[in-house]
Amino acid sequence: MNRPYTSYELFHLVGRSHPADHDANYQTLLKILDSGCVSHPPHDPNLYLHRFTYNLNGNIFSEELIVPSVTCFCDIPYDALGIHIQKYGSFGLSFSREFLIKYGARPVIYFPMQPSDPNSGWGKIYCETALNDLEQIWRGFREQLVDPIAADSWTRSLGEKPKTRADAIKAMDDAFTQQFLAFIKPFNSELPDTDPNNFYLEREWRRYGNLRFQPNDVSRILTERSYVDRLKSERSGFANRVFAAP
Repeated sequence: MNRPYTSYELFHLVGRSHPADHDANYQTLLKILDSGCVSHPPHDPNLYLHRFTYNLNGNIFSEELIVPSVTCFCDIPYDALGIHIQKYGSFGLSFSREFLIKYGARPVIYFPMQPSDPNSGWGKIYCETALNDLEQIWRGFREQLVDPIAADSWTRSLGEKPKTRADAIKAMDDAFTQQFLAFIKPFNSELPDTDPNNFYLEREWRRYGNLRFQPNDVSRILTERSYVDRLKSERSGFANRVFAAP
């Protein structure tokens, strides 16, 4: 009953594409520690991007319509990381929640789906209809109002109230796209907890751009148990923060 269900540290694990490849994931972790950077694709630590790209052939359900350049973290207590580690591997690091908030991280917006219940008044029909409606509103808004405006007429600075009709239209499109659509996360609510595509259990937070950090910013470093002593030896400056993955 005393077990926490939110975490004061948020974790970034490095093995999504190959969770069982300990050697590869260990090397990725070393690169992160040595560069002082948690990066997003294409994993260039020298990039300083705050952007999203459009793919008008994609859709909101596949998360291919809006693709933000973000780094991702999970709000899961250390002792409860077992399922997440099965999906993402045993190597990673954490930062305090307050540190990540300071640099713009925040939770995604989850939309549950119930594929097996086509007659549901909520899960499949309501959520899919709501998401599809959001996508079509956005597409229509861009086609009718954003696209006809010449790009060189957009002159608003961050935090400034739009002064013209064109500025207001572009500002609304930017805000809706990057602060809302880019943080939507649809998920299949009928999948078992251990399924890699049961995204809700990740309690994901996102931050635009690469996360640069100093060694003292790291709260904890996770490694597979047989690599604990090796990591402490090879990166002795982090030795007191190395923990075996639960």
